[in-house]
Amino acid sequence: MRILRRGVGALLLALAFLPLYRSLGLTIDGSPFREGSVAAGELNLTLAWWGTIVTLLIAGLLARFLPTDRVRDGLARLASILTRPSLPAFGLGTALLAGILAYLVWSLLFQGRYTNVDEIASMVHARYLAAGKLAGPLPATPAAWIFPNTLMVEEGWVSQYPPSHVATLALFLRLGIPSLFGPLLVAVSAFLVALSLPRLLPDRPLEARVAALLFAVSPFVILLGGGAMSHVSATAFLLVALYASLRARDGGALWAVLAGAGVGLAVTSRPLQGLVLGTLFTLGVWLPVLVGCGAGWTLRRCAATVAGGLPFAVMLAWFNHRLFGDPFTLGYSAAYGERHALGFHMDPWGYPYGLVEAMGFTSTDVLEVGIYLLESPVPVTAVIGLYLLAARVLPRGAGLLVAWATLPVLANALYWFHNGRMLYEAAPAWLALAVLGLVHLARRPDPEAAGPPRQLRARGADVALWAGVVALVLAGVWGVPQRIETRRWAEDTLARITAPPVERLGDGGALLFVHAGWNERMSAILQGEAGMRSDTITSVLRRNSSCRVHMYTEARVAASSRGARSGAPPPHAPPVDGPAPGSLPGLDLRQEPGMAPGVELRTVPDTDVNIRIEEGVPFTPECVRQVQADRLGRVALSPLLLEGELPGLETGEGILFARDLGPRRNRALLRAYPERVPYLMVPPSRGAAPRALPYAEGERLLWGEPGPPADGAAPSASR
Repeated sequence: MRILRRGVGALLLALAFLPLYRSLGLTIDGSPFREGSVAAGELNLTLAWWGTIVTLLIAGLLARFLPTDRVRDGLARLASILTRPSLPAFGLGTALLAGILAYLVWSLLFQGRYTNVDEIASMVHARYLAAGKLAGPLPATPAAWIFPNTLMVEEGWVSQYPPSHVATLALFLRLGIPSLFGPLLVAVSAFLVALSLPRLLPDRPLEARVAALLFAVSPFVILLGGGAMSHVSATAFLLVALYASLRARDGGALWAVLAGAGVGLAVTSRPLQGLVLGTLFTLGVWLPVLVGCGAGWTLRRCAATVAGGLPFAVMLAWFNHRLFGDPFTLGYSAAYGERHALGFHMDPWGYPYGLVEAMGFTSTDVLEVGIYLLESPVPVTAVIGLYLLAARVLPRGAGLLVAWATLPVLANALYWFHNGRMLYEAAPAWLALAVLGLVHLARRPDPEAAGPPRQLRARGADVALWAGVVALVLAGVWGVPQRIETRRWAEDTLARITAPPVERLGDGGALLFVHAGWNERMSAILQGEAGMRSDTITSVLRRNSSCRVHMYTEARVAASSRGARSGAPPPHAPPVDGPAPGSLPGLDLRQEPGMAPGVELRTVPDTDVNIRIEEGVPFTPECVRQVQADRLGRVALSPLLLEGELPGLETGEGILFARDLGPRRNRALLRAYPERVPYLMVPPSRGAAPRALPYAEGERLLWGEPGPPADGAAPSASR
């Protein structure tokens, strides 16, 4: 075990200071996501190296000229204050602190808006659940509303997410407190961390409380907790399972029912992390005491755990069957196909994901978490790695912390999508190990030891203590403020996601068309009206000229409409790597990296419109019209949906947002909502904030005949 522990420590040090993420550069091949991951890795690695060097230099000077006795005395007094309250009182204090900070992030920093399309998709679905609908009933033009991470099924419009997270959001909506979703769940998590860590580390109660306090103020925890991501709900559910398992270990078996329910809720919120950590938080907690407790003790707790989790397994199977046609098919697979599954294969975006990519992405994840947890100049993961290498033995319970921190990393290495937030559920373990590590490294050697080695160890302990102090000070005065600035809304972005005022509301409210970009329009039409899957759409838009995709989209929708009128089945998405159906225009449907040969990405001069052109494929007048409609700017629909009413939930008193799909398709919605006053949200000039123009005026501004070149050439574009 010591060899394994030290191997983990060495790996963490390597991930903290070596550019392993550069392996992604071998397979970028035009992938913006991989390019962004490498760029983020370079930035974080620079911060890690320079932050560590500067911190150690300052700490070395302080240790040379300033004794640490006063610092140690002050820390001892703080420790006395920290251990004075009872554990429940301390837990309530950390919960209150975490909840207040998360609410301030939501209300002041995020200004009451969601920052990620995952949150928006979940919340849209939750609004239907809160109204008693399993799915959203859309009219005949689903392309006017569908957006990433949502899909159309027989029941209607749904998100791709498992039910527990969405149902929890719906509960907060029913209670009228949706803004408290993240803050309240973060508060619950902080409370459970404060109660669980002392039971997990019975020999280190002080370190457990320090770690719980750091969790309550961690920028990584709080900034994500200010929103409505499923990581927040899954973490709270998993911590319920952990605390209940610890109580079942030390007391009655009935606690295991609650542990099973916590695992069930976590699995039906985030399946991978729920299964991995749910198993660890039950069997992993009980394993050390199984030998002395007997088979009956074990069977009672296992049976109680199954009883607690079984209802959620049944719920997930029913939910999947109703929405996606099979008890074992998750929404992710329904939206993106088999390439969304775990393992090494081509990912849904058409890029290879193998061992090299897993190593590179894991490097960026661990490096990001190491810095973001406390925004300290020294990565938290480096402190943990050094601790695991230097410590002769770990205190009781620390082994489970190591597993808690590292198992999600290993599990996520098998998953194609990566981001530091994917390790959010492991934040308490990382922080607890960091506290244990710093205390170990800063502890002075036994006074009875003699000779130069003791003096050297004492000097090293003083440097470690000062390094911890300097790192926390720099985090407070520089790291955290810098991170907050990066999460603040830019003024132009805020203008695009804020509902503009409308002149008047009709008897049924207003219908506000939002002018999205050409790619977004084609993607919505292909998915919402032509039944194409999201993974195929992603590759199609990247590999083909924009005009070729437009012509294919129109022909495919027309074929679907003719098939529906005649009773014949509409043309479905062709097999991966297969040819287009013979009745449709040719299109490269292969899910492969990069663009097809001959396709180039260009920017239309005097605009920020990017298009793909292909030698020998002319732009039709209609394609030129689509480009010119985007010349003033685009507005994404999804952030605005939560600002108004949703289709099927209308009260007739507010704004119903819909995507501008062009005059011909918009007419279907205008006929469906004749009682609503129509508007079109568009920047009146390039760079201006979007406004709600009367629909006829907005349509003339964007879609009036552009006078395309007579030869049908593509609009002049620059590289």
